Amino acid sequence: MPVSGELIVEQEAGVVRLTLNRPDRRNALTPELIAELLTTLDRIERDEEARVVVITGAPPAFCAGFDIHRIGSPGRGSAGAERDLVETLCARVRALPAPVIAKVNGVASGAGCDLAVSCDLRFASTDARLAMPPAKLGLLYSWEGMARLTALVGPATAKEMLFAGELVDAGRALELGLVDRVHLPESLDEETDRFLETVAANAPLSVAASKLTVNLLSEVALRGSDLDEVEEASRRVWRSEDSQEGPRAFRERRPPRFVGR
Repeated sequence: MPVSGELIVEQEAGVVRLTLNRPDRRNALTPELIAELLTTLDRIERDEEARVVVITGAPPAFCAGFDIHRIGSPGRGSAGAERDLVETLCARVRALPAPVIAKVNGVASGAGCDLAVSCDLRFASTDARLAMPPAKLGLLYSWEGMARLTALVGPATAKEMLFAGELVDAGRALELGLVDRVHLPESLDEETDRFLETVAANAPLSVAASKLTVNLLSEVALRGSDLDEVEEASRRVWRSEDSQEGPRAFRERRPPRFVGR
């Protein structure tokens, strides 16, 4: 598999390692990086030798979210395109037959946290921190992403994370079920590799069927009028003045002044 500057792809003994490589931007996602990830995941699905996948970030972060400097024009609904790109990536990770492990080696915020939640398991270093901060920017994540978060940590914790948007440290994340294992930074690679090797040695059809079955059993879906109501609430957010103010304040390095419209 090819290696590029922003996505490092390595494969050995059934294990595929994907490293987000934009350390100067804390590995924030861009449309181009997402497109490369999607293409790579398609290749992985066709590769019978690919048994398990691990996603991580070049130090010092896992992924700081979607690069806010690349968000379009909030206030007219167009920034929802970036949200949809992230959702396409997260849904693709979840649908990949091979298990996907997030190795959270630092901050996983916003779309980065959404990406980690979309993986089958999350192994974190003790210095990892995770957050879902759309309310701090006047934005909104996809309902599918919020459904995945709710299925993972429960309604109360999902609301706490979304309402406050604060970083959750690794210890608290383990208590909440947001991550599955926590290791010291110097042992994270070794401990993760041990698990990856175990999975890669198992029967791939059995592992893939187990992933599919558990995903279906844990699926959270909204239907009919409930989904219509969610979509309308989403449109109100993305068309609001606040959705312009949040990213603008972030770029200007000042507190946002939200007005609720």
